[in-house]
Amino acid sequence: MRFFTFLIFIFFSPLVVHAKIYILIEEASGHKFPIAVPPFQSTKGKISSLTEDITDLLKKDLNIAGYFKVLDEEAFLSPDEGGEVDFSKWTAIEAHALVKGIVDSGGGKLTIEMRLYDTQTRELLVGKQYRVGKKDYHVAIHRFMDELMEALTGTRGPFSSEIAAACGKTGARQILAMSIDGTGMREITKNKSNNISPNWSPDGESIVFTSFLNRWPEIYMTGSGGGGLKQLTNHMSTNITPAFSPDGSKIAYASSVSGDTEIYLMNRSGKTIQKLTHVLNIDLAPGWSPDGSQIVFSSERAGNLHLFVMGADGSGGGRLTYTGYQNDQADWSPDGQKIVFTARDRGAFDVFMMNPDGSLIQRITRDEGNNESPAWSPDSRYIVFSSARAGGTGLYVMLADGENQTLIPDTGGCINPDWGPWIK
Repeated sequence: MRFFTFLIFIFFSPLVVHAKIYILIEEASGHKFPIAVPPFQSTKGKISSLTEDITDLLKKDLNIAGYFKVLDEEAFLSPDEGGEVDFSKWTAIEAHALVKGIVDSGGGKLTIEMRLYDTQTRELLVGKQYRVGKKDYHVAIHRFMDELMEALTGTRGPFSSEIAAACGKTGARQILAMSIDGTGMREITKNKSNNISPNWSPDGESIVFTSFLNRWPEIYMTGSGGGGLKQLTNHMSTNITPAFSPDGSKIAYASSVSGDTEIYLMNRSGKTIQKLTHVLNIDLAPGWSPDGSQIVFSSERAGNLHLFVMGADGSGGGRLTYTGYQNDQADWSPDGQKIVFTARDRGAFDVFMMNPDGSLIQRITRDEGNNESPAWSPDSRYIVFSSARAGGTGLYVMLADGENQTLIPDTGGCINPDWGPWIK
């Protein structure tokens, strides 16, 4: 079971399934979808600081999504009365969709009802009611955001998922987990050592990472709530960049146990299964294809650090990148269509994207300091990465085309992000 401090129950779900796609993802960055979000009200018809906070988080998440134009409240006409929706007021300000919310704070918990309407057809697209702890309204907003995005784009959103990262001072970082908007931030590790390079298991129940807890950089595994810490390697050598296989049964990682840094496979108990690379140059940072048949990795076998691919058993494969002099930290999109990675060709690190065969390389970030450690969202539409811009390192989220780059609050000093699966 995932670690949470709350319980969430869905009481009411008249979800209307539509074949209509309102937002074409390919055109979303340039043609944002107008949506109105009037202030949520209490069951007594009043607006409070709590209902305002809930409304503000929903609007913030709509902006993070990058597909929506959240209409200014000053443009709204007179409010709807008696619980009825006067759609003519919303079409008059060119709102294509409308979200209405009611909050009941009785009984020690919050009951939040949210509805999404098509203002043109006057249809209810999504209707949900959630019961959560009073401090956990972000959980309800994230669930609703995923439903809203599925109704309007045809694909579920990534808001009900978490990002893990190594955060804190250099040499003393801890593994933290947080939502896409920075809410629900929690510590996974709580030790006095340095912990880096977290990687989620496919079921979201475990995280592997490298820690200097016993002086050497060794690989550890912990539950997603921080319990059950287990040391997987004990080689008294460099053991870094662990990555779960898509079925969760194996972990690929880089180790210098043989004297040269190579890529190995081990099972979840830490038993070595196979040495995958056998070249007298550094090989590291493995990343699995979503079907588990291939592994992309970084290697100095061609001189500068470049990306290569091989079969999951170490066979076959070939070189993917030929330009730049430090190509690293590759992550394969969950839909299998793209590989995102870090490269350095003009002095600074930037995020790049390419097809799995190495073709069609595109620069996604530019002229914003060093941008590193990109990782895909579970829906393959967003990328999280660390960036040393604006005077310090923090985590940013952007659309896969590089648009709508947004800082995740309170992530100063965070590096090595990895995006987990949807929370069950």
